[in-house]
Amino acid sequence: MTKVRTQYREAYAPRTISKALLKALVEALVDFKPGLPTTSRKIKARAISAGKITDLEGPECWKVTDPHSLAELEHVRVELLLTSSEHRRCELHVEFRSGQISLSVSDIETGWGKGVFEGTLNLLSSLGISSKGLNERLRRAYGLLDIFQNVLLVLSVALFAVWLTGKGISYLSACLALFIAGVMPAMIRSFHFFSPPKKAPIIQETVAKSRNFPWAETTAVLSFLAGVLQLAKALIAIV
Repeated sequence: MTKVRTQYREAYAPRTISKALLKALVEALVDFKPGLPTTSRKIKARAISAGKITDLEGPECWKVTDPHSLAELEHVRVELLLTSSEHRRCELHVEFRSGQISLSVSDIETGWGKGVFEGTLNLLSSLGISSKGLNERLRRAYGLLDIFQNVLLVLSVALFAVWLTGKGISYLSACLALFIAGVMPAMIRSFHFFSPPKKAPIIQETVAKSRNFPWAETTAVLSFLAGVLQLAKALIAIV
């Protein structure tokens, strides 16, 4: 008999968390979705650093990082296995890496997958592990600008050429704004090439709260919007 597996995934920008937050996550998952008709529940955690792998199972598996140097951690995973019967189960994985935080839910014929996935999204958000606020939206918009930066630079040069022919100051404003939006990702990438950012740790004993507002991303996004508005204004004036 063929098993039907349904997958749900979500990824977030990397974020350093505290050991207390890892403990809170494990404790919340121990009693996660108590209304589900499960026959068994297992929660496990794994920590990986250079040359060392540690596995723990049970409500205190958040201590899996204790044998490791927190500065050398490469991967931390928390797994919850919800079993309905021998061939029906739902697996939940929350993984912390230096490059991203990811959530995945695999449902094998239980029908719980979507509810478990949405519940875990809310849990990660309430714990502050994931972010869906303004900063995250700005970074995603900036990611699109990073993809189209060459297009924006070419468009800004074309608008500058139009402005030189005397078509109006609006073209110059649009040109400058689009140029800033296009050149910002290239400048940041070049800066990181010559001065690579330090690798942020996955977990620390405690994490101080700090305002990490993405000023560079915001500048690029606002410049892009300003350039589009100025360009639209100039085109409407011509018509």
